Amino acid sequence: MKGNKKRRVVMRRQQSLTVRAKRIILPIIALGIFVLLTRTIGSAPQDDKRRQFVHLRGGNNKNLIWVHSDSQPFNDRSLATQATHLIIVAGHSVLVSGDVENAARDDSVWWLYDYQRNRGLPQAIVSHIQAGIQIAKQDEKSLLVFSGGETRSRTGPETEGGSYFRVADALHLWDGRDVFTDDNSRASNNVNTASSTVRARTSTEEYATDSFENLLFSICRFREVTGTYPTKITLVSFSFKRQRFETLHAGALQWPTSKFHYVGVDPPASTGFNLKESTEGERKNSLEPFQTDPYGCYSDTLQQKRKERNPFQRTAPYPLTCPEMQVLLKWCGPELIPKSQVPWSL
Repeated sequence: MKGNKKRRVVMRRQQSLTVRAKRIILPIIALGIFVLLTRTIGSAPQDDKRRQFVHLRGGNNKNLIWVHSDSQPFNDRSLATQATHLIIVAGHSVLVSGDVENAARDDSVWWLYDYQRNRGLPQAIVSHIQAGIQIAKQDEKSLLVFSGGETRSRTGPETEGGSYFRVADALHLWDGRDVFTDDNSRASNNVNTASSTVRARTSTEEYATDSFENLLFSICRFREVTGTYPTKITLVSFSFKRQRFETLHAGALQWPTSKFHYVGVDPPASTGFNLKESTEGERKNSLEPFQTDPYGCYSDTLQQKRKERNPFQRTAPYPLTCPEMQVLLKWCGPELIPKSQVPWSL
């Protein structure tokens, strides 16, 4: 009996020790698991954030940090407000990648529709930016405007005009550099180039949804900056859009042909660009609709394009900022607006 009693006492003590051990060990194990999970889960976003920072800004590589304290400010020495010549680069896409240094060659840097892929769009876009800058560099009395609004619903409220400006900054194009012939893929990070004042004379127009609005709204943007209207206009886009801009759009605005200059720039055929196909698409999708509806007010094709390219329901402020253009901004045709109703004919 005594032996059994002792065994029961020993067993109870062992059970008590086991319970105590569990009370001590299990929380320690749980704490260890919690710490491990916290580190695993918490570190991933930090790593992703760090990688994202490196991707967007190049980490410690200063060549990829394109805006500096000495970057040339807009309207430095009142250069922009003194402009008389409007230079327009019409936008065609929106940046979707921080890998902006490859914006001249990589489709994935831009939001492109399927029919735009492998057609030389990156090369075309950067060539248009470079052409606008080159023209502006030759005329100190010019204002360069990158035109294009928030046209892609999936990219968020990013504008074509703003994307083009960032590419010019990131690729250090303001001094007239050509990324396609320059062997040095990363130019000097001194954006405030002494030989060029183009950055101080460059702005954006961020409401246009089509080519007609690129021209119309950029004229108003010029008015906002300078307080007056341009004495001449130069517009940069694809060569196959020349007739649309020169004949239809400028004509619809009653803009004098002698004061309108068009610069057509296409990417090389080696990029996949097909001028014949593009010209045919231009005829069907743009020229013919604008010929019967010069202000883009009535045709289903043009109205649908404007609706799709304004997913964020933005309303341009130009009737307020350009009061002399109020009649023109509301004019729908189909007859052309009288010359007496446009400010540059007065």
